[in-house]
Amino acid sequence: MTEETPSGIVLVDKPEGMTSFSVTSRIRKIFGVKKAGHAGTLDPFATGLLAVAVGKSTRVLRYMENDRKSYRAVMVLGKITSTGDIEGEVVGGTMPDEKRHQELLSDDSSEIRNAVNEMVGEITQVPSVYSAIKINGRPAYDYARKGLNVEIPERKVTIYSIDVEDIWDEQGMIHVRMVVSCSKGTYIRTLCEDIGNRLQTGAYCESLRRLSCGAFSVEKALSLEEIEKRYGSGDSAFVVEEKEAMAELSDIPVSEKEARDLRNGKKLDFSVFRDRMEAVGAKPEDRVLALLDGCPVAVIYEEQSEDGLLIREERVFA
Repeated sequence: MTEETPSGIVLVDKPEGMTSFSVTSRIRKIFGVKKAGHAGTLDPFATGLLAVAVGKSTRVLRYMENDRKSYRAVMVLGKITSTGDIEGEVVGGTMPDEKRHQELLSDDSSEIRNAVNEMVGEITQVPSVYSAIKINGRPAYDYARKGLNVEIPERKVTIYSIDVEDIWDEQGMIHVRMVVSCSKGTYIRTLCEDIGNRLQTGAYCESLRRLSCGAFSVEKALSLEEIEKRYGSGDSAFVVEEKEAMAELSDIPVSEKEARDLRNGKKLDFSVFRDRMEAVGAKPEDRVLALLDGCPVAVIYEEQSEDGLLIREERVFA
């Protein structure tokens, strides 16, 4: 990164209470740039990793949209809240009586663990009206907080794994701490509610923290205060190169001539690239990163045209 043209990926440890938009605005101000954007919105009550692209690096945000994400959540059984989290009013749920309470905790809480495991795989969710899902360009929670009714469409998401770390009783309430690995668009609050419905108790999400997004981990994220302090003192070593934001893309090597042709937008015959594309398992619709000596040249894909099957450039890097 240079002072004249700030760019790169900034890994922020988002604090509770801030919107992702507010965090991005703060980063924009710290770096003195007009362009900045984030990958994967976090709801205001959630904390953890928020990857913010600065300057020209906003061009790689689209390649982070489909990245796998992981979260640590604490689910509380027995209550349903209006927001699906600790901030909402209790609107339902069934507190288990003493007998049912003991049943849920017996045999190493096997009934709870089974209900959790049943959610692994492709599932259908209807996100909360208090989620950050965009409806007509605005977060759903904007409408909900103003008392406006909006219809949230259902969506298919994939839960790759759920690791139950602990189950405990706290003041008569059963708490479940778990780490969830999931596809984009997954709402953990909704996941908690669905698990609670399976147990016929209801549930809400007490806390939520994003641990990873693609190749990025919250362990390398910094607070906004630390980012401002370090960048203000001339230290930009914490800024990640945009190439790392495309780590989830398959990549192939190209020659200097191919790199030059790709950067100049020249039509290239797919047959020259076929073996390399197939070697990394690329499907016709997949985007692949072309590298010259390990440096990004272009994001490419195959396209059928009047001239035959060609390689096309979606993004070109200097």
